[in-house]
Amino acid sequence: MVCRIALCLSLIFSQSLAHAEILFEGYSKILSGGVHVGYTISRYEFDPKKKQFISTSLVKTNEAGGGITEGLKAYATDDLKPLSYSYTSVIGKTAKTIDAKFEKGKIMAVVRDGGKEEKISKDIPKGSFLSMFLVYVMLKSPQGLKPDTKYDYQSIAEEEASLVKGVAAIKNQEDLNGFKVFKIINDFRSTQFISYVNEKGEILMVRAPVQGITTELVAQPSTATNNMQVPTSLIKKLFGDVPTGQKNEVSKANHAAPAKPQPAPMKNDPKATKQQGVAPGQGLHLKGGAAEGEGAPDAK
Repeated sequence: MVCRIALCLSLIFSQSLAHAEILFEGYSKILSGGVHVGYTISRYEFDPKKKQFISTSLVKTNEAGGGITEGLKAYATDDLKPLSYSYTSVIGKTAKTIDAKFEKGKIMAVVRDGGKEEKISKDIPKGSFLSMFLVYVMLKSPQGLKPDTKYDYQSIAEEEASLVKGVAAIKNQEDLNGFKVFKIINDFRSTQFISYVNEKGEILMVRAPVQGITTELVAQPSTATNNMQVPTSLIKKLFGDVPTGQKNEVSKANHAAPAKPQPAPMKNDPKATKQQGVAPGQGLHLKGGAAEGEGAPDAK
């Protein structure tokens, strides 16, 4: 099955992004009913030569989370008009892929699902965009991210190659784990998502209350993966390398935080020796590490 997934991704995600600037990159943990069931890896880039935004993501869950592997690579112009995207998902033994491109106000896509193939050609309204870029579209709007602002939009749901209407309302600015964030309530595909986004457009947390699902950005990859399978070869085919997940404010804050001072040893403590300085295995640099939305948002 791993080979099958690798083949899907190898055929779909083949473009080089060597010259693109990374705007955001991070790992998030997925919780279902409070239980850690998976993780996501996300990267947003801008290619100044081609004047394109690129969004790349991987979702991986364990059996308790449905055993899902889902990958997406999407391209948009510098004003966020959709260009193309490739999507793949594997659930159990069933694989689904979508290859889509946009030309002259149309979406043209080939959907392969469980051995069946369907070709789609539809007109899309001016101002439509790929759902992965919603926050960037909001950021680039005249109003930007501002409390008490509502955006009506139409975006492409990548996993269905269909146009979906949505409403994103910025309620207020609040504190989340020490970070100033905007609370955004997004109604999309008959589901309500509550997102917490900082002023840079980084999504620190998303909650789907009805489903009981929470996705939270974390400082370190290992906190997200939590000893789950990490398909390194798939990740490299999708991203071009293995993301470090450090290009975000959560990771930066973690690195900037001062180390907690250690208590001084008691003079009469027989265990207070020089050997207390470094615990076994700490301070060692080990190679290899872990295993191998007519359209545009209308502000109201």
